[in-house]
Amino acid sequence: MSLTLIGLITGFFAGFICGLFGMGGGSLMVPMIYHFFGYLFPVNSRMKISIGTSLFVIIFSSISAIITYFKNKKIKTNLIFFIVPSGIIGSQLGAFLTSKLDDESVKYIFIFLTTTLGIRMFFASENDKNENPESNSYNKLAGILIGFFSGFISSVCGVGGAVLIIPLLYIFLKIPIHYAIGTALIVILFNSISGSIAYIIRNLVNLKIGLLLSITSVIGAQIGAKIGIKTPKNKLRKSFSIILIISGFSVLFKR
Repeated sequence: MSLTLIGLITGFFAGFICGLFGMGGGSLMVPMIYHFFGYLFPVNSRMKISIGTSLFVIIFSSISAIITYFKNKKIKTNLIFFIVPSGIIGSQLGAFLTSKLDDESVKYIFIFLTTTLGIRMFFASENDKNENPESNSYNKLAGILIGFFSGFISSVCGVGGAVLIIPLLYIFLKIPIHYAIGTALIVILFNSISGSIAYIIRNLVNLKIGLLLSITSVIGAQIGAKIGIKTPKNKLRKSFSIILIISGFSVLFKR
């Protein structure tokens, strides 16, 4: 199978994951880029270029998914003003730190976060509060802190921040899973733009591969978003956590 076809298929499924779970697709895309395209990158920066390229593709797939969630009123718009600014600050700090870390450290940070949060989310109780998209009953300081840490993780691990922001919105702000995903996509978009710029400046993004994956990622994101909105809450939450755990272990077994 040619690398072009692999890239198109990877982009589609990453976009699908983005729309379905609001994960950005990075938790799938980083190991795929690392595994199939990593040999094209310098040995000492393969993981970091995989992360930077993933962030670049997430910009396009998240925009595509946001359109569907916005049309279905599954976004907590009043949360955006607290989470986005702090997320941008966190993503810049994360990109700076990543450039100072060795490649193995970045890889194991990614593994630890995806597996730990996946297990925690799987066993979380169902949340039926704040079903109204305009509800304002949440801790604003907590929203700011969630934004900061999600932005930080976005840049350090190249996963759009959703590995933190969706579980934290669900557990601490009591946001239902569909709204958590829709809201996370907005944050993921801004975090990915900010993080991509930081990685591009440091020459840690392969634009050719990024554009290739973006072609089909926007299509996959639309399909995933439509399916996600129609999926029952319990099934969506547990599926989300399983994907996180699988993505963590997939990187563990890559050399």
